Amino acid sequence: MAVATDQVTLQVDGVSVTVPKGTLILDAAKKLGIDIPIFCSHPKMEPVAVCRMCLIEVEKMPKLQPACAIPVAEGMVVRTLTDKVKQYQQGVLEFLLINHPLDCPICDKGGECPLQDQTFQYGPGASRYDFQKAHFDKAVPLSDKIVLDRERCILCWRCTRFTEEISGERELALIKRGVHTIIGTFNDEPAQSVYQGNWTEICPVGALTSRQYRFISRPWDLDRTPSVCPGCAMGCNIQIDSRHNKIGRFQSRENLEVDDGWLCDQGRYSFPYFQRDQEFGSPSIRRDGQLAAVSYPEAVAEAAARLQRAGSSAAGWASPGATNEELFLFQRLFRETLKSPHLDHRQQGIHETDPEDIGLPIADIERCDHVVVLGGQEVIDAAPVLHLRLHKSQRHGVAVHRVDEVKAGLAAVPAEATVVGVLATAARRADAITLQNQLVSKVKGRVRRLIVVRGPNGRGAKDLGILPHLGPGYAVLNGRAGRPRAEWPKAGIRALYIYDASPLQEFGATEAELDWLRSLDTVIVQRFKPSVLDEYAHVILPGRAFPEKDGTVTSMEGRVQRIANGIDAAHVWDDWRILQAVANAMGAGLPYRTSESIFADLAKAVPAYAAAALAQGRVLWGER
Repeated sequence: MAVATDQVTLQVDGVSVTVPKGTLILDAAKKLGIDIPIFCSHPKMEPVAVCRMCLIEVEKMPKLQPACAIPVAEGMVVRTLTDKVKQYQQGVLEFLLINHPLDCPICDKGGECPLQDQTFQYGPGASRYDFQKAHFDKAVPLSDKIVLDRERCILCWRCTRFTEEISGERELALIKRGVHTIIGTFNDEPAQSVYQGNWTEICPVGALTSRQYRFISRPWDLDRTPSVCPGCAMGCNIQIDSRHNKIGRFQSRENLEVDDGWLCDQGRYSFPYFQRDQEFGSPSIRRDGQLAAVSYPEAVAEAAARLQRAGSSAAGWASPGATNEELFLFQRLFRETLKSPHLDHRQQGIHETDPEDIGLPIADIERCDHVVVLGGQEVIDAAPVLHLRLHKSQRHGVAVHRVDEVKAGLAAVPAEATVVGVLATAARRADAITLQNQLVSKVKGRVRRLIVVRGPNGRGAKDLGILPHLGPGYAVLNGRAGRPRAEWPKAGIRALYIYDASPLQEFGATEAELDWLRSLDTVIVQRFKPSVLDEYAHVILPGRAFPEKDGTVTSMEGRVQRIANGIDAAHVWDDWRILQAVANAMGAGLPYRTSESIFADLAKAVPAYAAAALAQGRVLWGER
């Protein structure tokens, strides 16, 4: 009797390989390092086999078969290098190039273009056709972000399938028929998707290009630095592509546990906020009502003297766009040096926090049978790539319920549910906990929640104690708690240190707070670019932008990830160095020389961070 197995063994070009049932021939060959050319195929989308570039020979099949669409079978014999296969590959490329414009010298895709590469590797070398090419519209604005060149389009359907399968928005479609087929939007209306940048990345030619990146650089001129998107708390992985020490673009860098290889436009196109187009001034001290430029040591000394006079009456606000290392030093500056408990990173709302807020990892959304999105679109707006994970989960059978009220969320999940997730923003955290507790009583399975916080390091700010009532690692302060930001104007605060690390997660003072700032003895502003706070500041300490830093950040699911310095700003002091200098000017004696040395002490103070950072994994609070 034959033993049932989930594995299949086949031969590709004479080499045996064993793969799981359902694997496509294309992927089986890839496992052996055998390259089969493709245009339409994409690992995140269903196969359509429209480009015909991947045709190969399969023994006992009379015609060539598309490797991207045919699953393997036991004993299958595949040949990818026969004369017949090569003839068809040359024919497909020859047809694709009949009307393709010779734009390579000016095309933004040049140097990273699959059509270019495959023509060189598999093409005929010369065309047999000598007639007038068909012409289509060029530089068609699909939106304020994307330009479409219809002459370059090879109709691979990747972009249209993305809007159908990945984002579910169905914004792009094939229009007309035959040689007149084009890609476009309904009635030529501007595209509204917040995931348009992904269209340009998956396009195998230069048909879809980014307006921000048009004619900026060639890929071989770019310096590529792995980092994390500064847009929100999702923690999407990116490449910072720079040229001549200037950011050219943010590109996706696949992390299956976090972003699944995609970016939202909010993050992808945020890099101008961090662009050092000009110098943003030197350190400054207010003298006789006017800001005067000084050196870093002078500004640090002035800031330290003012803070020391205020002592425990000083308060500190740090942006959730700062790194873990900077936040760790910031809380040490206040709690240890100034003996002040008045710390915060939040805006006006006072939202409690707990390690259970990261109970549901992002990737585990796909493993739930029911997910309740409490607040609906406000959750997606806070972390847009979350929508792509939810849509993927829905396609694979997960029931996703977008509700506004706890009662509706409770009613949507049946009692027989086995794995349930609850998603909400920090503003709806209390409601999310109420819903979770009610679901625990109703369903027979496990219920976990994930709270979407603000900023690329909003979770790290909570973990490391940038809160008035909790220390690093959620340590209880035993009667030594401070006052939250909302209460500072009436709490007798004499000095305020604002670390405005990111233009995307600013202090955002209200009119009432601005009036309060005018009354303070001391306002110290540490920031990257000039802001409205400068006119209230007594000391200004210019720091670095997110892409100019080394360090770590913690995503909303508690994943500790490293960011790297993609832009050289050696003439500007590191933000952690500024914080250390201010503390040391008051006698702190901090000895750090690198961000890594700060993290070593951070990991001792919060042991859960040690293992997480090593594997760029999630913080496990059972290790507290």
